[in-house]
Amino acid sequence: MILFTAGRIIRSKPAPVSNPTPTPSVSVSQIPQASKPPARPAWAIAESLPAPSRQLDRDLSEIAYNLQTPPQLTHSQHLQRIVDEVVTFASAHRFPKKSLSITLIDPKTGETAGYQEHELKYPASVVKIFWMVVLYAEIEGGFWTSEQDFYPYIAKMIGESNNDAASFILDEITKTESVPELKSEELNKWLHQRLQISRFFQQAGYRDIIVSQKTFPINYLKANEPIGNDSRLQKILQQPKKPFRNLITTEHAARLMYEICYAGQAVSKIASQKMCSWLKRDLNPAVWDKPAQEGLEFNPVRAFFGESLTGTGVQLYSKAGWTSRARHEVALVTTPDDRTVYILAIFGADKAYAQDGKIFPNMSHLVYERMTGRT
Repeated sequence: MILFTAGRIIRSKPAPVSNPTPTPSVSVSQIPQASKPPARPAWAIAESLPAPSRQLDRDLSEIAYNLQTPPQLTHSQHLQRIVDEVVTFASAHRFPKKSLSITLIDPKTGETAGYQEHELKYPASVVKIFWMVVLYAEIEGGFWTSEQDFYPYIAKMIGESNNDAASFILDEITKTESVPELKSEELNKWLHQRLQISRFFQQAGYRDIIVSQKTFPINYLKANEPIGNDSRLQKILQQPKKPFRNLITTEHAARLMYEICYAGQAVSKIASQKMCSWLKRDLNPAVWDKPAQEGLEFNPVRAFFGESLTGTGVQLYSKAGWTSRARHEVALVTTPDDRTVYILAIFGADKAYAQDGKIFPNMSHLVYERMTGRT
């Protein structure tokens, strides 16, 4: 894989902000260890996968994200023209531009541009890269006895965007579970633990971000929507006229991709290398251009940025999200000669984007042509 450090390409193996997340008025005492192992996906049990074991009974509030301020980027008119062209392209093909957000970064020059890049949107499965970062922060913090025990879950969460794996990881890193449903003081402790994952990023300058809610459906919980304590979280902490839900911007997503795969500084250099390797996409059509298999409907290349980059020789590191009402993706792209590197995040929060399998590949190809043409 490729890791970029301090603006150089290295080949290697695979002011305080406001805190918008409501905080229950409870003590920060730890939740007692469960008397029985946490619920796990059926496939994990069937494959006899080991259950991760805590080395220390520690709380997520004891660690902080190591990058406390955003990267210093300057606005570029060159990049802005590219972004504006993408918006015009989408609008010309009758896709609603008011539902569109874009962030484009040239990390080699430290330049950026965007369109509605500060607008908070439900991120779908793009949120899973944030959970991966917290997991690696805990691993490096000595919370867990074995990093390898998480590998099958990370592979499914990032590679297949599997909600069961994501649910299990979120429960583990926050010491929470959707069921059994808790009450009173125990519920308040649960809320504190689950909301801490949002504060982890908010305190590092990810303004107004919320990443505390699970993605659904979750098969092993037989849940098509929030249940148990997740349902209580949604009701107790309602946002204005809306249930509590995850919210991030394209700027947030692009920043995290920059910190992981370009700067190589998210958590640590070693952790960034590992996380970036999980985000690597194989653009060989023999690998990705296959009919969907039962249970594996999500394809991180087809109908996303990578589809139109097949055959270009680029390296692609990405995470996509897709629901019936939205299509999102964030990615780092680098050309074979390493002359062109860019980070692109696009959120299309409308069913028009969700239902069309060509709009994201087309927008991706347009950015690729303009970015490579600049060199």
